[in-house]
Amino acid sequence: MSRNTEIYSFDKEIASKVLYQDLVSKKLFEKTFEEFINERKIEIGISYTESYEKIVDIVKEDINRITADELFELVYFLNTELLYGKHYEEFKVNNDVQNLIYGKYGITLLYELPGTTTCYSYMFQYGNYTEYYPIEEIKFDKDEEGRNIDVKDFLKFNDYMILLMNRILSSGINEYYNDSESYLNELEKTILEQTILKYHKDKEFLKIIEEEFNFIKSTHESTNEVDSATVNTVYCAHNILTTSIEMKLKINPKKNSRIVIVDSV
Repeated sequence: MSRNTEIYSFDKEIASKVLYQDLVSKKLFEKTFEEFINERKIEIGISYTESYEKIVDIVKEDINRITADELFELVYFLNTELLYGKHYEEFKVNNDVQNLIYGKYGITLLYELPGTTTCYSYMFQYGNYTEYYPIEEIKFDKDEEGRNIDVKDFLKFNDYMILLMNRILSSGINEYYNDSESYLNELEKTILEQTILKYHKDKEFLKIIEEEFNFIKSTHESTNEVDSATVNTVYCAHNILTTSIEMKLKINPKKNSRIVIVDSV
């Protein structure tokens, strides 16, 4: 089963001033946001629960309170109208157009996980982490795919991922990467070293990481299941490590109060 996972942060002020005005006042290319939502209701039917009024009110008041399902619809609209509509020719030759468009509206795509395998491995680790450190999430209902979480909670989870992926790579169990630091640039090495130093006295945190590593190592050595999220964590470790470091650099806790994970299965 395919899976797509994206992680976002927001600038509340820009979204309220710029995005809100464009959502309520004009067509971005071929249709307005209200027209788009109405078409989605017709397309999906009675199970579709998103509301044009609710989404634009959230954008106006505080986009950080948006649910993952609402953000999915908003980004789908921006992509349809702008990335694959008005600016498609530019986007075909310059992927940065996506970041420019999102940035104009106060939205930052922190990470789009590359492929189903990485998505399952990343979210598997999120689930394991929250068994130890429960995280309060904003959801429309209990079945919603995705999470809206406090930035401080996300940053601690992100540090967990940096340390766990480094532990995997440093162990040599991934035959393609037998030394994590040799595959990092100087800035990435500095961030890794700072993260290690930050938690070097936190025995409970380090114990949890070591227990998770031992479970991953044991599973990796004892199973031939190529689609196992645990096993694939080993092979996705380098990508997850470098991108977690990149997210740590991008997130400003003073400006980005919430992080939204849009997780579509």
